[in-house]
Amino acid sequence: MITLAVTGETVFGPVGAGGLALALSVLLFFGVKGKGKVKFGTRAAGIVAFLAGTSYAAAGQIWANPERVTSQGLTGFGVGTGGGPLGNVGIGAVALVLFFLMLTAPQNPVTSAVLGMISAFVFPAAGDGSIFAVPVEFASAVLIIGGA
Repeated sequence: MITLAVTGETVFGPVGAGGLALALSVLLFFGVKGKGKVKFGTRAAGIVAFLAGTSYAAAGQIWANPERVTSQGLTGFGVGTGGGPLGNVGIGAVALVLFFLMLTAPQNPVTSAVLGMISAFVFPAAGDGSIFAVPVEFASAVLIIGGA
């Protein structure tokens, strides 16, 4: 679990991790839906989803449920156990597959948001020393500025 903590006030006033998770969820939902003034393309949808997923991990409580579902799905495939239906697949391999899907697979804003959200939960699990820790640390820094 990622913990984001800030002392003092932010530009938005007191927001909190749960409040930021709520705000980013609303932005993601309506931006992907695209019926209002903001319509996300694939890149924006993925970035906002990654930030929202990172804020979910920081907020905990009900916001931790998407992370739990992702973790259960990975466990169901035997990721990290050495004996799953796909053989010995580690969490780093899953993170690499997600990265390759983001780079190469045809996407629309919805699929980009799904990949971004799943990546927000898988990348930190790859470990602090992995290359996947870089976007997680960057997202955490952006969220701290926002008041999480």
